[in-house]
Amino acid sequence: MPLIKGAKPGSKGFKENIKAEISAGKPQKQAVAIAYSESKQQKESKKMEKHHKEHHKEHHKEHAKKEHAHKKEHHKEHEDHKHMHKHHHEMHKHHMSEVKHHEKMMKKHATHAKKK
Repeated sequence: MPLIKGAKPGSKGFKENIKAEISAGKPQKQAVAIAYSESKQQKESKKMEKHHKEHHKEHHKEHAKKEHAHKKEHHKEHEDHKHMHKHHHEMHKHHMSEVKHHEKMMKKHATHAKKK
């Protein structure tokens, strides 16, 4: 019969574990030691499981933080790019208006030169 995992000392399950080991032919002291060992192993296992969950939670939190920072940086880069594009577009418009003004002045100058 399998032992009851995590049976606390003094509990019904702990006593049943001792009885099972004695029935399997173990001396009483060894049976008690095995029952304590099963109790301790389960306690250690739960402790490790809790530690693992906490570690996983912290890892997940850290990952979420990094992902948020990455998205924030990406958004800033995107906004900077949009701003630069808008600035470039405005400069192009200004340049084109200067070219048109220059062409108009050249035409006016050419017309004025022909009259002389």
